[in-house]
Amino acid sequence: MPAGYEFFEHTADAGAVVRGATLPRLFEHAACALFDLVCDRRTVRPRRAVRIAVEGSSLEDLLVRWLSELLYRLETEGILFSSFKVERVDRLRFRARGTARGEPIDRARHQLRREIKAVTYHQIRLVRGRSAWRVRIVFDV
Repeated sequence: MPAGYEFFEHTADAGAVVRGATLPRLFEHAACALFDLVCDRRTVRPRRAVRIAVEGSSLEDLLVRWLSELLYRLETEGILFSSFKVERVDRLRFRARGTARGEPIDRARHQLRREIKAVTYHQIRLVRGRSAWRVRIVFDV
């Protein structure tokens, strides 16, 4: 799993198992998985930085909100993201903040792979292993 995640088969949706040595890395890898489903991130230039700050009621909720905010920016502002830097994940207050970098969709350069309708809570469980955090997450396509 060199990219920090791997996709798995799901009946009608798309799923990923994501790992990170730290919670910020796990959040970054989850964002990479989301946008690798949407497009070829290698074609997206990190021209624009967007600050993201979210709050949740649990770590799982926080991750879903982080990814949902990125998806919201894609849907409302037409921005594809290619890189992510999560500065902090507060495990006690369930807050996360970071920066996503990307650019507006350019139909001449960006080939969109699939539409992600939502990030789901279906069977989501974020756990800490001996050497890494791990989560299994399903995207509604």
